[in-house]
Amino acid sequence: MTIRNSISILILAISLLLSGCWNPFRPALVDESSDLIHNRSPIELLQNLERSYRERNINIYKSLLAPDFRFELISSEVGQIGLDVNGDGIRDSWWGFDEEVMMTDNLFNHGSSDGLYDSPDQISLRLHIPPEENWEKDPEVGHEDWIVIACNFDLSLQYITSNTIINAGGVARFYFKPMDNRWYIAVWRDESFI
Repeated sequence: MTIRNSISILILAISLLLSGCWNPFRPALVDESSDLIHNRSPIELLQNLERSYRERNINIYKSLLAPDFRFELISSEVGQIGLDVNGDGIRDSWWGFDEEVMMTDNLFNHGSSDGLYDSPDQISLRLHIPPEENWEKDPEVGHEDWIVIACNFDLSLQYITSNTIINAGGVARFYFKPMDNRWYIAVWRDESFI
């Protein structure tokens, strides 16, 4: 083999090695995720709700709730997890925006408020959204443009270190109201055991 052929092979090998790092058929991946939420429809809002749980993103979660948001408990849970929202010494069957954000932030980042559980390693909320023809209009006066959607849900909290999974399921009835070309959850009613 001549020196000329050896240099040509060496140059070819170096060229192949250097060009092996770039593939014109697989462009670089770019992270285009964002906290920007549009909520242009009730379905998009519910998809963002699932996303907020999956990503454990309290900012996305807060952007889904109306300022006058209410979470309504089923009556059998009031004694266990109801809060005294109005300060009269009696647990109420509902709570508002601030309490909901605090509890969800605990779930996402700090664990249960009673200290029994740490924050899960993974959270999965799956909403079974019914077809649009099964949606309802809110019959309450002043809510003529509100949409009501009852969704079966599956919630899974996974704790990797203890190899534990906590599952919950049931029915959530969401009352959506439009404001400023977006949809918001005005009421989240737990109907799991009704």
